[in-house]
Amino acid sequence: MSLIESLLIFLTIIGIYSIIIFILNKMGIFKKYNISFMGPALMWRTKRGRNFLKKIAQKKRFWKAFGSSGIILCFITMILMTIMLIWQAWFVFGFTPEQREALPGPEIALVLPGINPILPLEYIGYILLAFIVAIIVHEFSHGILTIASKLKVKSLGILYLIFPIGAFCEPDEEGLKKAKTKSRMRIYAAGPTSNFIVVLISILLFSFVFMSAVQPAADGAHVYSVDDDSPAEKIGLQPGMVIISLNNTRVTNVTDYIIALKGTNANQTTTISYKIGDTEIDTTVFLTDRYEEHKKRGYLNNESFKGMGYLGTFLLIDSVFDNYLSALKNPFKGFPDGFLLFYVIPILGYLQGYNPIVSPFTDSYVITGPLSVIPTNVFWIIINALYWIFWLNFAVALFNVLPMVPLDGGFLFNDAMGSLIKRVKKGLSDEQREKIVKNVSVTISLTILVLIIFPWLMKYL
Repeated sequence: MSLIESLLIFLTIIGIYSIIIFILNKMGIFKKYNISFMGPALMWRTKRGRNFLKKIAQKKRFWKAFGSSGIILCFITMILMTIMLIWQAWFVFGFTPEQREALPGPEIALVLPGINPILPLEYIGYILLAFIVAIIVHEFSHGILTIASKLKVKSLGILYLIFPIGAFCEPDEEGLKKAKTKSRMRIYAAGPTSNFIVVLISILLFSFVFMSAVQPAADGAHVYSVDDDSPAEKIGLQPGMVIISLNNTRVTNVTDYIIALKGTNANQTTTISYKIGDTEIDTTVFLTDRYEEHKKRGYLNNESFKGMGYLGTFLLIDSVFDNYLSALKNPFKGFPDGFLLFYVIPILGYLQGYNPIVSPFTDSYVITGPLSVIPTNVFWIIINALYWIFWLNFAVALFNVLPMVPLDGGFLFNDAMGSLIKRVKKGLSDEQREKIVKNVSVTISLTILVLIIFPWLMKYL
């Protein structure tokens, strides 16, 4: 999708949204339900839920320890994220014009299913669920630490911009400013830290509980795609199926398949067996001429292909299938490569068309053990829900630790810098110290912003 197309779709959605809220505001709906405007977004405030947070925050010693450990975690992640952004900018700077053109546009940053290419509309249910979990966990954690620090929570609420884009826990600003620096830093660190906790819980459930029950349907050649109007398509072969026999030859991997296919001839009817989950299908297939098919389809061709059998399948490399399954079962194996592969599954699914936890590629697996009592479609719904809860919570946590105001990481950085200046420059007044912090904060925030958008700038330069 081009930049112009993305902007047109985005502006159309915003236009419809604006008309709807204009009508609702004129009807007095917003005033009736205590909804106000915050820029283009709608803010719904309520005092309900504060007592719930107070009950959770009663174990103050635990929550203070949680917040203190969160400060350390956030600063470590902040440093790593900043290094990564610098490396990314340096890496992209060396791209050729063709590589820059292939970079994703700004739509990749929008959490809008259907516009962001790695968030397709068919995943909208999972994405909304994951986003709700992420923002509630994040903001409620701020509220719990606020109460545990003996500060007042004025209200809770939700921000809407077309759909819910955030939740918030509104502290008493004056009380927060007067609070001790460490107490304030605990509050800021609580949100990202809680998102990291959800990430860990999601991985444990996804990989070590549910994916432990998943096994390959069979040793064979895994179908990645099927040519239109090909012999494979005519017998019902589809992506995700596993070819286990061809031309009366057992197929346990891609190499076996290639050898078996080379033993066939054009215009030959031969046997083939393949599996869909735990269902095996045995049939025959009429093979056409490989040379003629490649010529017609514009594939790489060779005179030696004349008279050879053509089935019309593209196969997944064995090592790719094994690496994905290994990462799904244990993302920490071979860290950081396994974890990185685990996290970029939606991106590679968009770029390469292969996502191992969605249909039809889930046909490559069978569910074993006690969890096999769960209906297959329900099992994969749970798997995808857990994955997206992991993915969005990780994204929210990583983004929020960046040293950029108004993110949590920006406020953490400011407080840490203010404390450092106070110790090093003891003769400075509060106003002088705040001025230095503000100037450095603005500089750092703008630098981080430039590093984030740098790949898009390079794409259009």
